[in-house]
Amino acid sequence: MTNPQHDSVEFDTKGRANKLLPRVGSHIYKMGSILRSRFRIWYLNVGGAQIERSSRLGKVTVSRPAYVRIGTNCEIEDYVRLRPGGGLGKSSITIGDDSFIGHSTQINVGSHCRIGRFVMIAPGCIISDAHHPYSDKSAPMCSFSASYKPIIIEDDVWIGSGCTILQGVTIKKGAIVAAGSVLNKSIQSNEIWGGVPARFIKYR
Repeated sequence: MTNPQHDSVEFDTKGRANKLLPRVGSHIYKMGSILRSRFRIWYLNVGGAQIERSSRLGKVTVSRPAYVRIGTNCEIEDYVRLRPGGGLGKSSITIGDDSFIGHSTQINVGSHCRIGRFVMIAPGCIISDAHHPYSDKSAPMCSFSASYKPIIIEDDVWIGSGCTILQGVTIKKGAIVAAGSVLNKSIQSNEIWGGVPARFIKYR
């Protein structure tokens, strides 16, 4: 005959083990992510970036670290691309404290992009300050030099998934850009814009 009491103890032990292993594995994975993030920050800072250690970086691509500044407690997810271009000292990307940038977002600038504090940028956005002239048909469009105008995103802004922010745009404090929008005009404080091209919808 089996001993019900023994079977119950064995079952409880296995149950505790089954609950404990995922918790341990999750803790190990989290610690590994923190270490990888700190190594990326150290590596980019060696290259000239100024990134606070309290921020968290996924698999981020930074083309020219010396022109990137990231404040405290920021989270930059995997596959974000930070690409300051242009001549030496003529471009920069600055991200303020406590801001979030979702995966696969690209920031490509030939001048300057300044992102304030407490900003949320959802996945898959494109922020680009370049414009190619196209009116002259005598040569391919790619042969003409692009022009650049800075992009400014002030504090407490929320940009939805899949948005495109174009050159010369300023998004004032507290504004929201709806998902999938193409923004080619500046937005005032606490306004909500959306659409292609984006238009004013309402105030918060």
